[in-house]
Amino acid sequence: MNLLKRFNIYQKERFQISILVFTTISVVLSSAAVVLGPGDVLSNHILGIFIALITSLLFMFHIRVLDEHKDYDFDTKYHMNRPVQRGLISLKELLTLNIIGLIILFSINVIVSTKATIFLLFAFGYTLIAGKEFFIKNWIRKRFFLYNLVNLLQLLFLQFYLYSIIEPNFSFGNPILSIHFVFVLFNVGLLEFARKLKTKAEENEAQDTYSSKIGIRKASMIYAAICLIVFGLFTHMFFEINNNVLLFIIGLGTLNIAIFSIIYYASEKHKNGSMILQIFAALYYIAMHLLLVISKL
Repeated sequence: MNLLKRFNIYQKERFQISILVFTTISVVLSSAAVVLGPGDVLSNHILGIFIALITSLLFMFHIRVLDEHKDYDFDTKYHMNRPVQRGLISLKELLTLNIIGLIILFSINVIVSTKATIFLLFAFGYTLIAGKEFFIKNWIRKRFFLYNLVNLLQLLFLQFYLYSIIEPNFSFGNPILSIHFVFVLFNVGLLEFARKLKTKAEENEAQDTYSSKIGIRKASMIYAAICLIVFGLFTHMFFEINNNVLLFIIGLGTLNIAIFSIIYYASEKHKNGSMILQIFAALYYIAMHLLLVISKL
């Protein structure tokens, strides 16, 4: 198979573009909605929103490639079925695709916005340090929760870029924007946590999931708490922007569905419990962001 066909198989397993497009556009749109000045509308920023979407996807692919490099030995030992380990695609090929993506990413942003590019460079610099595991690999790898947290921050630095590409003079003096930043933090944590919740049948000796570290019940409780915090932050922003009761009820409904998926997973009676939880985590994530966008229209 040629590289494009092999990459298509790779992305379905390790970088699911069909899902990432929806989760990414939702956070891009909600970021644009909260950063807009009075009287401004999203339709005035179609180009900025499109560039932010492409940049975010390429940036996340960059993080994925760095992860493939830094986790190579670990994955070779514990996850031999992954694309790189089974020889579907090589690290060199992924690096080549990543370099092409970075050239596109920075070329577009340098032309469009110098200030946004500066934020992007800071975020990029952090990914390089994270890719080297902060030069304390043996120490930080042993601290599972800290290790995942500092890697999670890679996408938080990108959030400054998202605000800037829409509104170069954004300020956290805007209380809704400050709350939105925390909202994004917990939403990213929500997806990350859901991704690493597995059933007992799915666990292996690698023990690289939250469920393996603290058990299914405790991990489920923490995940439920994250869902509730996300909804609390959403509620605060929503009623500052809009008081549409119907939209709020829809948001409450998505929270209930997310909680149901946690109960379904935590019961440990279903082999597909983790898959259901992850699907509804993505839907909840998208709904929370898009309901903010709709409330601003």
